[in-house]
Amino acid sequence: MTGRPPFLYPGPRAALLRRVRSLTVDDLHALDAAVRSLREDKRHRDVEKGFVFAWWDGPHPSSEDEEELNDLFADVVTALATGLTGLDVERVAARFAPKPSVFDGIARLFLPPRAGRQVQDASIGLIEDAVAPWDPRLAVVATWNMACAAALRDHLRPATIETLEAAWRQALGEPPI
Repeated sequence: MTGRPPFLYPGPRAALLRRVRSLTVDDLHALDAAVRSLREDKRHRDVEKGFVFAWWDGPHPSSEDEEELNDLFADVVTALATGLTGLDVERVAARFAPKPSVFDGIARLFLPPRAGRQVQDASIGLIEDAVAPWDPRLAVVATWNMACAAALRDHLRPATIETLEAAWRQALGEPPI
């Protein structure tokens, strides 16, 4: 442990996850529409890419920081899946996780397994099933961007935070934190 405070303290994290858990399919459609409209605005051209792929000006995370962000992502998609399905996703994840492939075995040789990976994979599958046949990717990206804005607020430029929160603000109003 580096002694650095967490990106998102337990209270704000719980508030964020409660709000994500309360999202409906209609909310996801609104987030999707907001991302689609915002990507035409040059100020928000990276809005559909997601934090990890688009905002290089932010902190350069250490492996510990990356692990914290990976854990946050898993918590966000688990909260979303739980809210959309009414299932205790963490308890039933093994039943819904994709079956391992040959490539998973190879990946385990080079990448350490993450404890939350099975729950994360099951959550993504449950989200996709809950909104099928519609593709929820942009709505999930908008939700993840909002979570990153909350977690990394002290580490990012205001313009970056504005873009991270733009779709959420347009579709659903004020972010939970």
